[in-house]
Amino acid sequence: MPTIDAPAGTTRFVIPQGHTLLLDARDMADQRSLRLTSGLVRVGLSSPVAEPLDCRPITLGFLQSGDSIGLDVLRHSWLHLEALDATTLVDEDDLFPSEGCSSLHEWTTAMLLIQHLGHAEHRLRALMQLMVDRLGRRCGDWYELPIHLSHERIAEIVSHSRVTVTKTLGHWRREGLIDTQRNGAGGLRISPRLIEQTV
Repeated sequence: MPTIDAPAGTTRFVIPQGHTLLLDARDMADQRSLRLTSGLVRVGLSSPVAEPLDCRPITLGFLQSGDSIGLDVLRHSWLHLEALDATTLVDEDDLFPSEGCSSLHEWTTAMLLIQHLGHAEHRLRALMQLMVDRLGRRCGDWYELPIHLSHERIAEIVSHSRVTVTKTLGHWRREGLIDTQRNGAGGLRISPRLIEQTV
């Protein structure tokens, strides 16, 4: 693995698919942020006083190639980067991602706003809209997500029970708003009707 004080643009980490990289304050070094040059990660956060291998990190967002992670979050937490695809991260001096790309801060803000919507169905619809907007691909009559999210993971993200999530997704499936048969990338297929509805 390259040294931590590598110049900006130098590969810092390579994470094989299915593996999780743990970062803490020691990984900040002199760099402000990391940028994904390939791959897809789920970014989680846990307390620095908890044993990182035994805890269940809070999902902050999902980042893909071109997106950035500001390392200031490491001052008071562990960062868990779960590679949903093989991922490469490089050092970056700029705190702001290129146009069309997202930062971890943008994801975290969007997720926080979703968790404070009143009704469970509104939270779930807002999450689906966010996922399609940031990660989705249009394939015929559907939007497809490149990742599989369990009902338990969705419940954690929207701060609701797994039972409520399962009930709502079941209703949407019967209404033809989602298709739970896995697409080629392993994720949900979502009807544009669900995405176009206002929360």
